[in-house]
Amino acid sequence: MRGIVGSLFLIVILASGALVESATAQGLDPRFGIGANALLSTADGLGIGFRGRASAPVNADLSLAADLGLTAFILGGRRNADYIFDPQVSLIVSLPPASDRLTYLLFGMGGYIPAGGDGGAASGPTIHGGIGWVRSLQESSLFYEVNPALIIREEGIDLAIPVRIGVIF
Repeated sequence: MRGIVGSLFLIVILASGALVESATAQGLDPRFGIGANALLSTADGLGIGFRGRASAPVNADLSLAADLGLTAFILGGRRNADYIFDPQVSLIVSLPPASDRLTYLLFGMGGYIPAGGDGGAASGPTIHGGIGWVRSLQESSLFYEVNPALIIREEGIDLAIPVRIGVIF
Protein backbone atom coordinates (compact mmCIF):
# COMPACT_ATOMS: atom_id res chain seq x y z
CA MET A 1 0.00 0.00 0.00
CA ARG A 2 2.83 2.41 0.80
CA GLY A 3 4.21 1.84 -2.72
CA ILE A 4 0.89 2.91 -4.23
CA VAL A 5 0.74 6.04 -2.08
CA GLY A 6 4.36 6.90 -2.94
CA SER A 7 3.60 6.44 -6.63
CA LEU A 8 0.56 8.72 -6.39
CA PHE A 9 2.66 11.39 -4.68
CA LEU A 10 5.28 11.20 -7.44
CA ILE A 11 2.56 11.47 -10.11
CA VAL A 12 1.16 14.61 -8.46
CA ILE A 13 4.61 16.25 -8.30
CA LEU A 14 5.35 15.43 -11.95
CA ALA A 15 1.87 16.51 -13.07
CA SER A 16 2.22 19.91 -11.38
CA GLY A 17 5.48 20.54 -13.24
CA ALA A 18 3.95 19.38 -16.52
CA LEU A 19 0.92 21.66 -15.99
CA VAL A 20 3.07 24.76 -15.65
CA GLU A 21 5.33 23.83 -18.61
CA SER A 22 2.37 22.95 -20.86
CA ALA A 23 0.48 26.14 -20.05
CA THR A 24 3.53 28.31 -20.64
CA ALA A 25 4.35 26.60 -23.96
CA GLN A 26 0.80 27.10 -25.25
CA GLY A 27 0.58 30.75 -24.18
CA LEU A 28 -2.05 29.95 -21.53
CA ASP A 29 -1.96 31.67 -18.16
CA PRO A 30 -1.29 29.17 -15.35
CA ARG A 31 -2.83 30.08 -11.99
CA PHE A 32 -1.46 29.52 -8.51
CA GLY A 33 -3.39 29.51 -5.27
CA ILE A 34 -2.70 29.18 -1.58
CA GLY A 35 -5.19 28.71 1.17
CA ALA A 36 -6.19 27.27 4.52
CA ASN A 37 -8.37 24.27 5.15
CA ALA A 38 -10.27 22.60 7.93
CA LEU A 39 -10.49 18.83 7.41
CA LEU A 40 -12.98 16.52 9.10
CA SER A 41 -11.88 12.90 8.72
CA THR A 42 -13.56 9.72 9.95
CA ALA A 43 -10.06 8.30 10.54
CA ASP A 44 -8.41 11.25 12.32
CA GLY A 45 -11.03 13.75 13.51
CA LEU A 46 -10.71 17.50 12.91
CA GLY A 47 -7.54 19.07 11.57
CA ILE A 48 -6.37 22.42 10.21
CA GLY A 49 -3.81 23.05 7.52
CA PHE A 50 -2.59 24.75 4.36
CA ARG A 51 -2.93 23.93 0.67
CA GLY A 52 -1.23 25.05 -2.52
CA ARG A 53 -2.57 24.59 -6.05
CA ALA A 54 -1.23 25.07 -9.56
CA SER A 55 -3.73 24.96 -12.42
CA ALA A 56 -3.60 25.36 -16.17
CA PRO A 57 -6.62 26.08 -18.36
CA VAL A 58 -7.39 23.67 -21.19
CA ASN A 59 -10.13 25.98 -22.49
CA ALA A 60 -12.60 28.50 -21.01
CA ASP A 61 -14.58 25.79 -19.20
CA LEU A 62 -11.96 23.22 -18.24
CA SER A 63 -8.72 23.29 -16.22
CA LEU A 64 -6.26 20.74 -14.89
CA ALA A 65 -4.91 21.22 -11.38
CA ALA A 66 -2.32 19.72 -9.03
CA ASP A 67 -2.60 20.37 -5.28
CA LEU A 68 -0.53 19.62 -2.22
CA GLY A 69 -1.90 20.03 1.27
CA LEU A 70 -0.62 19.51 4.80
CA THR A 71 -3.10 19.11 7.63
CA ALA A 72 -2.32 18.78 11.34
CA PHE A 73 -4.64 16.91 13.69
CA ILE A 74 -3.42 18.51 16.91
CA LEU A 75 -6.49 18.51 19.14
CA GLY A 76 -5.14 15.51 21.07
CA GLY A 77 -2.00 17.45 22.00
CA ARG A 78 1.44 17.62 20.43
CA ARG A 79 2.45 14.10 21.49
CA ASN A 80 -0.58 12.47 19.81
CA ALA A 81 -0.72 14.76 16.76
CA ASP A 82 -1.06 13.27 13.27
CA TYR A 83 0.08 15.11 10.14
CA ILE A 84 -1.37 14.30 6.73
CA PHE A 85 -0.01 15.13 3.27
CA ASP A 86 -2.82 14.97 0.73
CA PRO A 87 -1.69 15.56 -2.86
CA GLN A 88 -4.42 15.68 -5.52
CA VAL A 89 -4.74 15.86 -9.29
CA SER A 90 -8.07 17.37 -10.39
CA LEU A 91 -10.15 18.22 -13.41
CA ILE A 92 -11.97 21.53 -12.80
CA VAL A 93 -15.14 22.34 -14.75
CA SER A 94 -16.34 25.97 -14.64
CA LEU A 95 -20.11 26.49 -14.72
CA PRO A 96 -21.74 29.57 -16.31
CA PRO A 97 -20.94 32.59 -14.14
CA ALA A 98 -23.46 34.14 -11.77
CA SER A 99 -23.59 37.90 -11.20
CA ASP A 100 -20.61 38.20 -8.84
CA ARG A 101 -19.06 34.73 -8.63
CA LEU A 102 -18.03 31.72 -10.67
CA THR A 103 -19.03 28.21 -9.57
CA TYR A 104 -16.85 25.23 -10.42
CA LEU A 105 -16.89 21.45 -9.94
CA LEU A 106 -13.74 19.45 -9.34
CA PHE A 107 -13.10 15.73 -9.65
CA GLY A 108 -9.95 13.65 -9.38
CA MET A 109 -7.67 11.41 -7.40
CA GLY A 110 -4.88 11.76 -4.89
CA GLY A 111 -3.34 10.34 -1.77
CA TYR A 112 -3.80 10.51 2.00
CA ILE A 113 -0.30 10.09 3.45
CA PRO A 114 0.31 10.20 7.24
CA ALA A 115 3.57 11.60 8.57
CA GLY A 116 4.63 11.59 12.21
CA GLY A 117 2.14 11.18 15.00
CA ASP A 118 1.28 7.90 16.71
CA GLY A 119 0.98 5.94 13.44
CA GLY A 120 -2.77 5.47 13.82
CA ALA A 121 -3.74 7.54 10.79
CA ALA A 122 -5.25 5.87 7.75
CA SER A 123 -3.36 5.98 4.47
CA GLY A 124 -4.24 5.22 0.91
CA PRO A 125 -5.27 6.60 -2.45
CA THR A 126 -8.26 8.94 -2.61
CA ILE A 127 -11.04 9.76 -5.02
CA HIS A 128 -12.58 13.21 -4.64
CA GLY A 129 -15.36 15.37 -6.04
CA GLY A 130 -16.47 18.77 -4.86
CA ILE A 131 -17.82 22.22 -5.53
CA GLY A 132 -16.23 25.63 -5.19
CA TRP A 133 -16.81 29.31 -5.82
CA VAL A 134 -14.52 32.12 -6.97
CA ARG A 135 -15.06 35.83 -6.34
CA SER A 136 -12.94 38.46 -8.09
CA LEU A 137 -10.87 40.87 -6.04
CA GLN A 138 -8.76 43.75 -7.41
CA GLU A 139 -5.83 41.77 -8.86
CA SER A 140 -6.51 38.26 -7.60
CA SER A 141 -9.46 36.05 -6.69
CA LEU A 142 -10.89 34.60 -3.50
CA PHE A 143 -11.93 30.94 -3.59
CA TYR A 144 -13.82 28.73 -1.20
CA GLU A 145 -14.71 25.09 -1.73
CA VAL A 146 -15.86 21.81 -0.23
CA ASN A 147 -14.10 18.77 -1.71
CA PRO A 148 -15.04 15.44 -0.02
CA ALA A 149 -12.74 12.47 -0.64
CA LEU A 150 -12.97 8.73 -0.10
CA ILE A 151 -9.78 7.29 1.41
CA ILE A 152 -9.38 3.75 0.10
CA ARG A 153 -7.55 1.71 2.74
CA GLU A 154 -6.62 -1.98 2.77
CA GLU A 155 -9.36 -2.79 5.28
CA GLY A 156 -12.08 -0.34 4.33
CA ILE A 157 -12.98 3.17 3.29
CA ASP A 158 -12.78 6.40 5.28
CA LEU A 159 -14.22 9.80 4.44
CA ALA A 160 -12.45 13.16 4.52
CA ILE A 161 -14.41 16.42 4.15
CA PRO A 162 -12.22 19.50 3.72
CA VAL A 163 -13.53 23.07 3.66
CA ARG A 164 -11.03 25.43 2.04
CA ILE A 165 -10.60 29.17 1.56
CA GLY A 166 -7.76 30.96 -0.15
CA VAL A 167 -6.43 33.35 -2.77
CA ILE A 168 -5.70 32.66 -6.45
CA PHE A 169 -2.94 34.70 -8.10
